[in-house]
Amino acid sequence: MQVQDALLSAMLYETPQACESCKGAGELEILIDPERSVTCKICDGRGISMRKEILSSQRLACPACKGIGLLERPRVGSLKSGKSNKIQTTHAPRPTSYQYDVAISFADEDRPTVQQYCELLRAEGFEVFYDEYNRVDLWGKDLYTRLDEVYRKLACFCVIFISRHYRDKVWTNHERQSAQARALRENREYILPVKLDDTEIPGIPETIGYVDLREQAIEEIVKMTAGKVRNFRSQSSQSASSST
Repeated sequence: MQVQDALLSAMLYETPQACESCKGAGELEILIDPERSVTCKICDGRGISMRKEILSSQRLACPACKGIGLLERPRVGSLKSGKSNKIQTTHAPRPTSYQYDVAISFADEDRPTVQQYCELLRAEGFEVFYDEYNRVDLWGKDLYTRLDEVYRKLACFCVIFISRHYRDKVWTNHERQSAQARALRENREYILPVKLDDTEIPGIPETIGYVDLREQAIEEIVKMTAGKVRNFRSQSSQSASSST
């Protein structure tokens, strides 16, 4: 029983640890030569360690690529002048400026559908802000302030599941307003609406591109979301490379 008590105590009172890759800075300076970059084979370009920690639910960075998903090919032998051994990568580095790839905004009545979506997206290696996955983080915090921070600053994209239940909730409207403030500031397709019915939501006009879950399978919507995130990563990586 003493061992079990010790394990339980460690799980409940685990002290937050600094990220082993960025040491708490939240960003990495990527110095990999684009001409020699390859997908990390240890994590398959996801940047996430495959090992599971017994006493922590924290997802650790891949020890090989330090969380960026890419490695620089080591040089072996020599090449004749004017020749190279280029390899095209299928994955781009993970964006280090955002804590979450996708933040989900939804009404609790639509949870079964949303949870299926989140599980599929998370299985692809993406960081998802979904209340069930973030209970420890949200515990004891001022939710009004924390949720504004998540939807306005910490996510790469915000997926909103639109329904009549969503329209009538206080908290979903708070999340939506924070997301809209971010979209207005950045002037890009930050909000990705998914329709569950024909409810109109203030600030999200019919002219905005959306997907309808009544017409498309949820697996297809997951693939579309993954494509959005990967395209954004690729563009961010190219911008970083051109600025150096």
